[in-house]
Amino acid sequence: MHVQRVLFEGTRAVGVQASQLGQAQELRAEREVILCGGAYNSPQLLMLSGIGSAEHLTMREIEVLLDQPAVGENLSDHAAAYAVWTTPEEQSLLLALEPPALEEYEATQTGPFASNFAEAGGFARVAPDAQAPDIQFHFVPLQIVDEGMSDPDAHGVWVSPCLLTPHSRGSVRLGSKDPTAKPIVHNAFYTQGDDMQRMIAGMRATLDICAQPALAPYCAAPYNTPEGEGDEDLREHIARTTFSVYHPVGTCRLGEDAHAVVDAELRVNGCEGLRVIDASVMPVVPRGNTNAPTIAIAERAADLIRHGRALAEPGGDAAADAVLAQSASA
Repeated sequence: MHVQRVLFEGTRAVGVQASQLGQAQELRAEREVILCGGAYNSPQLLMLSGIGSAEHLTMREIEVLLDQPAVGENLSDHAAAYAVWTTPEEQSLLLALEPPALEEYEATQTGPFASNFAEAGGFARVAPDAQAPDIQFHFVPLQIVDEGMSDPDAHGVWVSPCLLTPHSRGSVRLGSKDPTAKPIVHNAFYTQGDDMQRMIAGMRATLDICAQPALAPYCAAPYNTPEGEGDEDLREHIARTTFSVYHPVGTCRLGEDAHAVVDAELRVNGCEGLRVIDASVMPVVPRGNTNAPTIAIAERAADLIRHGRALAEPGGDAAADAVLAQSASA
């Protein structure tokens, strides 16, 4: 089933329009509508429903229900780049292709098949004023080719510095009013602040670590590495190898200001009976993975709904106020 848009009576969400096997149908909500499409699909669905930048919606021939320019903006994600080396040492996850590897795993649950892939990692502060690590390293004992789309042909290693605290912000916008069309995602990596400078420092640290005696035998021959260690060489390599670590947040930002998409109880501002409960409400991407914070958001939302504030509208009962007070003092 594919949800196409939220249904409204005035500004109250009353259900969704969806399609299944080519058949359109309307699903009515008994209490409220909850969007959990993530940082890409929740803003997409809001915009398809008429909630977003009036200019953008008009260009997509969508009737404007609520002019909310912040929907789909403020996209924040962890950017990472990488370097790859090969080695004559016959030690890497490429050994998993050899029959003894599967036999070893079946017998003792050890060997290449027991790997968690990213076997090692670490954290570093590269900005002079960083209060906590702003770069995370991931290390994979494998020659990764074409971002994993092609088979490796030699033993090697893949090492990636990831920018944990990006200043840059991107956007998610509609490519079409067709609900089945994919949204246009623009990460805008390295466009604000000192993001590129810090990633250059992270890549330089990567090269230094991999040149140390303990790793040098396994980083013997460059396969996909910077041409040199100067800023321009590192900048070019970063631009060529950057990818998203798949932690998108922020496109339905929570806040108390007039531009926030949802309030502290995850209710869409300007509407009734509609909440967003997923990573899109996080104002900024956390330093770590987004799984645990998203679970925490969902659990908090479940408490808000279960303990009296069942309708996504201002107000609530004493039980809900008690829950909020307990959470604030925890």
